[in-house]
Amino acid sequence: MSGNTVTCPYCLLNTSGDEPFGGWVYRDDLWLVHHGPIESSRPGTMKIISKRHYTDFAEMTPDEAASLGSLLHMLDAAMRAGTDAERVHLVSTRDRVQHFHAWLYPRPASHSLRGTDFLNAPQHSEPADADRAAQAVRHHLTVTSPG
Repeated sequence: MSGNTVTCPYCLLNTSGDEPFGGWVYRDDLWLVHHGPIESSRPGTMKIISKRHYTDFAEMTPDEAASLGSLLHMLDAAMRAGTDAERVHLVSTRDRVQHFHAWLYPRPASHSLRGTDFLNAPQHSEPADADRAAQAVRHHLTVTSPG
């Protein structure tokens, strides 16, 4: 396992009691999900962060690996229902912050770019638009979650 949990910004976010912009869209025993930063994310972009400090897929426990698939399934459906997304792109590089995290980028059908061209294009949100998108995704997760 790489990194230092004392200085890791994602570990600190998990343990500080602070909430990211728009609050937590989803939390459970293994995962944290929040809207991406407005200066670099279009409305509805979600960041998934592992609660436990590790970096790579190969370091996941079997429960983490299985639950990530279920979480992605739920978030894809909620993001497409709560935003104008035709497609939700998944990206996870972990080069800057060596703590497992992944980004989900909603791509609307009306957007002229596709695939990596879409992902490489500048993205940003107005705070009110990002907040509305986070609330919509949270709502769709709540109404579709089992239990």
